[in-house]
Amino acid sequence: MALVSTDARQVRQPRLTSEDWIECALTVLVESGIEAVQITALSRRLNVTRGSFYWHFESRESLLDALLTEWRARNTGVMVEALAGSDSLDDGILALFSVWVDHRRFDPRLDQAIRDWARRFEKLRSSVKAEDAARVQAIAAFFGKHGFDPTEAFIRARVIYFTQISYYALHLEEDEALPERMSYLEAYFRSFTGRDISPETAAKYRARILDGGDA
Repeated sequence: MALVSTDARQVRQPRLTSEDWIECALTVLVESGIEAVQITALSRRLNVTRGSFYWHFESRESLLDALLTEWRARNTGVMVEALAGSDSLDDGILALFSVWVDHRRFDPRLDQAIRDWARRFEKLRSSVKAEDAARVQAIAAFFGKHGFDPTEAFIRARVIYFTQISYYALHLEEDEALPERMSYLEAYFRSFTGRDISPETAAKYRARILDGGDA
């Protein structure tokens, strides 16, 4: 005879939200790729039955759609918010740098995992291209706000964005420590904007980043 009723066992199972499933799926995506994002595997990882999944999602496809939505909100949204909250050119460019340095805000591993997924599924490629275009447009609009003509704003936006994406893709962080990267701050700023950052602003920003503070 069972000593614990079925209802009691169900109560003892973790009460998961859709966000829990999304977080778990994102972790698996980053660690093992899109093929590993399977309902049964996620259920085992979360220590629940498959039935729990269907309380939140109609199918695996709906979960995958949610992953893309979350990726857009995190990795594109944080860039847009950083620029929108900046009044000066210096503040905006440094805010972008801060986003890209802090992987709790912009997750390069997630970005790379999405791109790897898109390489295998052609219908996803247009979504990734659209997201890249949206990011470039946000940066270009910021440059335009600060006096750059549309063509120059667009080209400078492409240069700064594609430089950063290439930095992640080539895993340059593995060979370049943060202090070394910060030593190039003034040169990067001049290359990206055509203007000089004030020594005082650069020094304060560098100190905040290297001290692990909120830049």
